[in-house]
Formats: sequence, structure tokens, C-alpha cells
Amino acid sequence: MQELLPSTSLIAKILLGFVVGGLIGLERQKKMDVDRVVGVRSFGLHSLFGTLAAYSSTLTEDYTILIYAIAISTMLTAAQIYYKMFRTPGKGQTTPLVFAISFVLGILVGLDTTVDSQIFGTLSVLAMTVSFGVFIVLWFKEELAHAVEVITRDEMISAVELGVIILFLWPIMPETVMVGTIAYPAFTIYLLIVILLAVSFANYLLVKKYKDKGIFFFGFFAGLANSEAAVSSVTDFYVNSERRGTAKISISIILANVAMVVRNGFLLLILDSSFRLLSLFIVPMMIIIVISMVRIILEEHSEHHGEGQEFDTKLVSPFEFGAALRFAAIFAVVYLVQLVLTQYFSDPGLIVASIIGGFVSAGAVVAGAATLFVSGQITISVAVPVIILATIMSVLNKMLYVYLADRETKLLKTVTRDSVIVGVLFTVYLALVSLGVLV
Repeated sequence: MQELLPSTSLIAKILLGFVVGGLIGLERQKKMDVDRVVGVRSFGLHSLFGTLAAYSSTLTEDYTILIYAIAISTMLTAAQIYYKMFRTPGKGQTTPLVFAISFVLGILVGLDTTVDSQIFGTLSVLAMTVSFGVFIVLWFKEELAHAVEVITRDEMISAVELGVIILFLWPIMPETVMVGTIAYPAFTIYLLIVILLAVSFANYLLVKKYKDKGIFFFGFFAGLANSEAAVSSVTDFYVNSERRGTAKISISIILANVAMVVRNGFLLLILDSSFRLLSLFIVPMMIIIVISMVRIILEEHSEHHGEGQEFDTKLVSPFEFGAALRFAAIFAVVYLVQLVLTQYFSDPGLIVASIIGGFVSAGAVVAGAATLFVSGQITISVAVPVIILATIMSVLNKMLYVYLADRETKLLKTVTRDSVIVGVLFTVYLALVSLGVLV
């Protein structure tokens, strides 16, 4: 008996063939005016045209239909380009370009093949990803245009440098490099450098944009890159501003700690694909987030917030290679110390290393412990205490940085109180995990 109803995969292919173009057309439709004649329907049907042509050619093994469709699409796109160039000069060529892209995305959907019970194959996923990416770029084009207008030469150079580091070094970076008998995780170190540079660059842009809203943005976003440096900066600002706004400064410092803990959780997410370490680190993350929220609520009306203080970030460069390279060097040294102490003193030696290393760089200790756990050199019962102890030390060391920058007791008392509360709660959680109560 002839099957009249199409299969589920065919229906999905037809729908997706329209959607990948229609999504792009949705943004064009939003700004429809007399100078623009294509929208959701035109873009969606154009991509569906490519899907039907590619699918039919593959099914019949005759690519005449596909060639015919490409010729028609070329003429339609050429008409759009002509209209833009000679009938609406100065309007740009974005619409013809994305109109052509929608046809290519439709072809990808039509050529896609699936295995087993899959509905969408690799080419369909690629088409959906590109379609969504184009939609995002078009939707935020005003913000992107504004960013380009105000971008400086140093910012442009930094963006290019970051792109070169990612695009050219990523494919050739080896997994490990043998240094004597020690296998250094070269790719892990490289990945951490890329992450720190990207975070630093994003932090620069955010602080530049939102610095007029106070020091809270700086405390958090700078803490993502280096919480110790963030605390030193906001404390110097506090001293230079005649020690006004103690509550604001203390909240900024605790936000730097929040960012540090969140960053450590992000490192665990990247390095441990089993998520076992991250699952046990979620509670410390939630503890410090809740404490910061409570502190913000309690301090909201404790001081006048109309002081008009603006934090002078004194940023010289969008990101500093030196900071990322120093982190990589610290990671390499901490990783070596952890290996040596583990080899000669077993687990107790690694715990001691985490306390010492956490005071210098909790991120390096966390990354090193996660790497050792993933490689099977330490167990989870050792990795978790190492990670949490390093985080505790990184929270407590803020008291020292505040004391070194400001010998007055007002801010120091507040920061000490906040740090001790977080440290005690982290310690209690670690004790419960070590005793097996929460595992």
C-alpha cells in the first residue's frame, strides 16, 4: 500500500528549511520600511527553496534541479544588490548578503543525512547555529555599531591579538609536553591563558561601559580575572576618596570574592567533564552568593547612595598578557609542587600545597587539582578538600590586602567579618563532606 503521509524526518527537514531563513528574515521584518522588500516570508521561502532543491537532487541523484535553484537564487540576490546600490544608495548590503546566506543554509538542511533515530544531522545543526548567530548579529547591530565607533586603537589591537591566539595556536597546541619525567598539561595551560585573556577583555569593556554606575561592576568583573588585584584597586580608591562609602567598598570586595568562586567553578566545569567536582563545589558557590545578596540588602539603606562617586579604573590596556602569563607560570609551579608533594608526602602533602598555593592563586590550585583528578593521580576525596581549602585561603587573604592598603579599622573590620563568615561556612561544609555527611 502506498504510504501517503511523509516521515517525521522529512517533515522536520521541511520545517527547518523554512525556519533557518525565516529567523533571519524576522529581524529584517522588524525594520521593514519602503526601502526593504524582503522579510520573514521571503527569507523563509528562499531557504526552503534551497532545501527542496538539495533534497530532490540528492534523492534523484540528478543535480540539475540544484543547479537551476542556484541560478534562480543568484538572480534574486543580484536583483537585491542592484536595488541597494542604485535605488537606495547608502543603505548598505547587509540584506542581500544575509538573503544569500539563507539560501545556503537551506541547502545544508536539504543535503543533511541522519543516522539511527536522529532527527537532525550535523549539517542541520550547523545551519541552525549559523542562522541563530546571524540573527543575534543583526538584532544587536546598533550596539555593535556603537562599539565600533568608540573602540580605540589599543582595543582593536587587543581583539586581533586574542583572535590570533585562539585561531592559530589552538589547532597546533599539543595535549602534553614532557619536561623530564613530568608530563605538563600544555593544552590546559594554553586554555587557561585564553580564558583569562577573554575574561580580561570582556571585563575591560564592561567596566568601561558601566563605570559610571559605581564600583560594584568593577568588584565583580575584575574579580573574575584577579580578585586580589580587584580588592587592592577598590581599597586604594576608598583611601583616595577620603574613606567615604565604606559599605559600597565592602560590598565590592565581597563581589570580587563571589567572582573568584564562580570562576573556580567555571574552571571545574571546563576541566572535569564528569562534573563530579563541580557538583560538590556548587554549595560553596551558593553560600557566597547568598551571603553577598544578604549583605547588599542589609547595606542598601545604611548609607547615602547619591554621593556620585565614580571609580577611576585607570585601565591602560584591554588586557595584559603579563597577568595571564603569570597565572600560567603560577599554575605550572603549583602543579609541579602538587606532583612532588603527592609523590613524596602523598595526600597530606597535597593538602599543605593547596593551603599555601591558595593564598597566592586559588585558580591555579583549583585548575591543578582538577587536572590531577581527571588524569587519575588523585581521588575525589583528596581533590575536593584541596579545591575548597584553596578557595577558603583566597577568601581570607582579602583581609591582608585591605590591611596593606588601608591601616584604618573601619573597612578592615567589615571585610574581616565578611571573610570570616564565608570562611567558617566553607570550613563547616568541607568538614561535612569529609565526614561523608553530604556525599
